[in-house]
Amino acid sequence: MSTEVKQSYFNQATQDKFLMVFDIPVILKDDQTQYNRKNSTVIPDSVQYSLFKTAIPDVTVKGVEVRNVGSTLYLSTHSKDSFPPTSVDFAVDNGYNNYWCIFKWINLLHDQKTGQYNSDNLPVDQSYSDYQTNITIFGLDEFGKKRIKWTFTKAFPTTLKGLTFDQQAEGDMRIISGFDFLFSQMHVELLSEELFKEHP
Repeated sequence: MSTEVKQSYFNQATQDKFLMVFDIPVILKDDQTQYNRKNSTVIPDSVQYSLFKTAIPDVTVKGVEVRNVGSTLYLSTHSKDSFPPTSVDFAVDNGYNNYWCIFKWINLLHDQKTGQYNSDNLPVDQSYSDYQTNITIFGLDEFGKKRIKWTFTKAFPTTLKGLTFDQQAEGDMRIISGFDFLFSQMHVELLSEELFKEHP
C-alpha cells in the first residue's frame, strides 16, 4: 500500500476570487488510462482551477450614425463584435497536472515535434467539438461562495504562458502559469442564494 501523501489539485490561495471549471475535450479523453500519470494522459482532477487573475472581456454592441433632418442620430446595430482572447492565471499544483492539462490540449492543436494537428492519430469524428469545450468561470465573494457565472462556449486555448515564481506576502513561494483561450459566445448568469444551498 502506498504511503504517498495525496495533495489536492485544487489550488487555494488567499487572493483567489475566481474558480474555473471545464470538461476535458472529447479528443483528450482516455477512459482506460486517465487516472495514470504519464505523458499520454490528462488527469481529470486537473480541470478545476483556482484563479487569482482573469480578464473577463468587454461586451460591445456598436451603434451606427443615421442622418435625420440635418442632425445625426445613433441607432444600435444589434450586433456584437467578436470577443478577443480571454486570459487566466493560476497557481501550478505540486504535480504540475493542471499545467500539463493545458499543455497537452494546446500541443494537440500543433504538435511540438511534428507541427501537425492530432499527430498521435487520436480517434476523431472530424468535428470542431473534438478539441473544444465550454469553460465556466465563477466569481467568488469573500466567503468563497459563487456569486456570478460566466460560460464561454466552444472554447480552446491559443497560448500557454510560461512558468514564473511568485513570492507571496505570507512568505510562501508558488509557481504561476496561465493561458489564453478563444470562444464563440459568453453567457453571464447571476447566482442566487438558493443555488448556493444546492451547490455549496
